[in-house]
Amino acid sequence: MTKSVAINNLNKKIGKKLILNDVSFEINQGDIVGLVGENGAGKTTIMKTILGMIEPTSGSISINEKEVTISKRNGLKGVGSLIENPVLYPYLSGMQHLQLFSETKNNEMINYLVNQLNMQNYINKNAVNYSLGMKQKLAIAMALVNQPSFAILDEPVNGLDPKSTKEVRDLIVDLNKKGTTFLISSHILAELEKIINRVVIIKKGSKIFDNYLEYFGNKVNKVVVKTSNNKDASDILKNNGIEVDFSNDELTIIGDFKLQTVIDLINGKQISFESIQTINDDFEDDLIQILDEK
Repeated sequence: MTKSVAINNLNKKIGKKLILNDVSFEINQGDIVGLVGENGAGKTTIMKTILGMIEPTSGSISINEKEVTISKRNGLKGVGSLIENPVLYPYLSGMQHLQLFSETKNNEMINYLVNQLNMQNYINKNAVNYSLGMKQKLAIAMALVNQPSFAILDEPVNGLDPKSTKEVRDLIVDLNKKGTTFLISSHILAELEKIINRVVIIKKGSKIFDNYLEYFGNKVNKVVVKTSNNKDASDILKNNGIEVDFSNDELTIIGDFKLQTVIDLINGKQISFESIQTINDDFEDDLIQILDEK
């Protein structure tokens, strides 16, 4: 894989407080990396350091093999970003913002973003009249208007309704297919899971996890049931090709099955259910467990 970004042994101290502690990871071209952690973990500090907005106490950042610091910014060519709250000019329209930030004045790209984010109804109105969600979508469009090779988005779906969230998600996936690599932070892990292919977890300034989503394996559905005759129920399900584990006075049913089929098979043998509990293997739970364990 071609390396787009390299973060090497990043440390940041403010006074005696250690904000980042020896953080290292790489972002490969074509990745959509989710940066995850609790509030105050150091995610935004990492993003600002990558963008040359913060000078690290030690360590280095390179983008496309060009070092990035506060004074060395050549590596930031072709990089787009949205960090924290968007800064907008209240008496410029959304369209004027996009034209101002477009380096090539590419109207085709501007129109693509306006349509993808469904901003047609207000793009020519002054930003002072925008809602939080409108401002957020405009800020995302501004970050991506130059079709960057690498983009950093800090909480991009903050303040967005479900429809707008899906629009942003679809835009990120589409631009990724066209060649943009992404580093995205979000507290909404269920949304993040839908677009990222890799996750980096930060806790108290240290990287505690870094892997591709394949690490978590395929999602496995489980149903735990108790019946009036667990042994016979287990035999019935096994005879019909359904995987069952019989222990602790309950049946755990795993794999590719329809719950209604299970119910019909057992009820058909005059066995009654005492309880049915559905358990879904959940990405959010996996990440929270990693955070709790480290």
